[in-house]
Amino acid sequence: MTVYLFSTERLRVDVVALMVAVCASNSFILPTHQVNALLMSPGGYHNADYLRAGGGMTIVFIILAVGMVYLFYI
Repeated sequence: MTVYLFSTERLRVDVVALMVAVCASNSFILPTHQVNALLMSPGGYHNADYLRAGGGMTIVFIILAVGMVYLFYI
């Protein structure tokens, strides 16, 4: 089964599912992990600190994840 996404190239459904699963595990922007939440109060961190540091890391992560999926699976 193939899916057409914004181009004439065919993408396999399993490759798109893999990319969605890997990118959904990206949680750099907000303190959603228990360790980040525990360090938030004693460290004096605020949500804006996580947004500042995690924004760039999220962009790098998505670029690398999409690039690796493209390199190895397409």
